[in-house]
Amino acid sequence: MKMKRYLLQSTIGIGVSAALLSGSVWLPAASHAPVASAAASSGVDVTSSMEKLGQPFKGGPYARNVWDMQVYDGKIYLGSGNSSNSGPSPNAGPVPIIYFDPSSSKFVTEKVVSTDSKTGKSVTRELTADEQIDTFKILKGKLYIPGNDSVVPGWKYGNFYELGKDSWTEYQNIPDALHVYDMAYYQGKMFAAVGTEDSPVVMMSGDDGKTWEQFARIDGYGSRAYKFFQFKGKLYAAAIIMPDNKIWGDETHVLAIDKNLKATQEKVNGKNILPGMTFVQEAGKTPYSRISKTVVVNNKLVYIAGELYNDSQTMPEALIAASDVNNGKRVELPDAKAIPTDMIVRNNVLYVLTYTKQADGSYMNRVYKTRNVNQWYPVLQFKQSTYAKSLEELNGDFYFGLGTDTEPLAESAGQILRVKAAALK
Repeated sequence: MKMKRYLLQSTIGIGVSAALLSGSVWLPAASHAPVASAAASSGVDVTSSMEKLGQPFKGGPYARNVWDMQVYDGKIYLGSGNSSNSGPSPNAGPVPIIYFDPSSSKFVTEKVVSTDSKTGKSVTRELTADEQIDTFKILKGKLYIPGNDSVVPGWKYGNFYELGKDSWTEYQNIPDALHVYDMAYYQGKMFAAVGTEDSPVVMMSGDDGKTWEQFARIDGYGSRAYKFFQFKGKLYAAAIIMPDNKIWGDETHVLAIDKNLKATQEKVNGKNILPGMTFVQEAGKTPYSRISKTVVVNNKLVYIAGELYNDSQTMPEALIAASDVNNGKRVELPDAKAIPTDMIVRNNVLYVLTYTKQADGSYMNRVYKTRNVNQWYPVLQFKQSTYAKSLEELNGDFYFGLGTDTEPLAESAGQILRVKAAALK
């Protein structure tokens, strides 16, 4: 278990489309759990044809959250766990690396190989050294997992995982990295976004992750670098971002790395990078927000943003499209009250997974698609007792991983669902 240090110095703690809908407009901030209107646009209702593939994770509902899904080598890799010190299911690792194999309809746990630091011998096990798999990354055609929060004693090194032919290799070699939240490959170098004891840091490796050195610090809030994204030829790294607020202001920086590996601190404002998101002071709350999911489509950076929630997780709030890093506009989907949770891109088409809480307490999950971030088409919808947190697509079939907030807990969290392409016709 590692202490979580990121507080500010303050006293406050490809589917079949339905009919074309109207173009998107911009809207003000929405609440975290909106109630749907009866007139919301839908898409094909696949509730009755949805397959329940299984619930492969152990532990409580919150630790079964499917934080990410990633298609790789014809399989669907699944992230789970909980790295937060707070409940429910605090410090839920070590967690396994599990994928769903559509060819056999089975969930498979892959082995992890590491080197014992004392003996130097190779050790094979069925669990990672981490409390949470928050994201998968495909870099140079290989699959990686950033070491979100290692359970290995000591804070000297952070870790990451690389998939080989038959197993994952664990590397515990990123200096002073209490947390490794993201990884990127840019200009022949590998980068890691890490949390340290005092500042958000970007690490760099010139030998494919065998050795690392500090590249730059982000001149921003807190002590954690959360997210990389490549846009307009540069690699960006972001830490905490403050939305519009009347407490500390909303000015900060993101780190911009150019093709010559020169790093600069680019000034951003919450009003522009988190448009429509505002913070109203409440006891025990702070205006800490972050960018969680990013894609680039039609020369625009599209991202999901929300407040920091239960330590390093995100309570999604807004879908934002930006023509420049400090010039975003909030997107209104056909259901204006929908909350975005995940995105994928297929053949230059962006698919966005959303949910809207219904008056009866259930959740209507929907997928929308667009080519230009202006005109949106409903693809499908399905009703569940909780919301879908993650989305993937393989051979025209859509896969969903169910999630839950800290309260109320949903027992169906961790369930993997599939709707086949034929159901969308």
